[in-house]
Amino acid sequence: MQKAGEKLPENQLEAIRARLREGRLPCAEVFALAHTWHVAPLALARRADAVGVRLGWCQLGLFTGAVKGVKGWPDGPYEVPGEVRDAVEAVLEEGVLPCAWAWSVAKRLGMERLEVGRAANAMGVRIVRCQLGCF
Repeated sequence: MQKAGEKLPENQLEAIRARLREGRLPCAEVFALAHTWHVAPLALARRADAVGVRLGWCQLGLFTGAVKGVKGWPDGPYEVPGEVRDAVEAVLEEGVLPCAWAWSVAKRLGMERLEVGRAANAMGVRIVRCQLGCF
């Protein structure tokens, strides 16, 4: 297992570059590669950042490329379903929603993570503590 301070081996850097979308590495790809390489996603994200690779396409819809034109996040007002509102409110920590808890809500309700991000946005709930260190 690699340590957070280690450089990326060339084969891993090539694999990352092959997965870039519009010059950024999607959040989902970081998690997939981290699983494949048996490294913590946060450690991989930090190593990628250290070599100039920017992240994008947050699975909760919070940064670059994740919202505009994506299925499940149309323009206009959004009415948060009651069960989603209740699930989000149940896991808030001091009024904010940690990224990992948002993921757990999506899993428990059998919905896309992007839907939970959209619901939190519509509720005025700030998502914090990105699992990749982006926010």
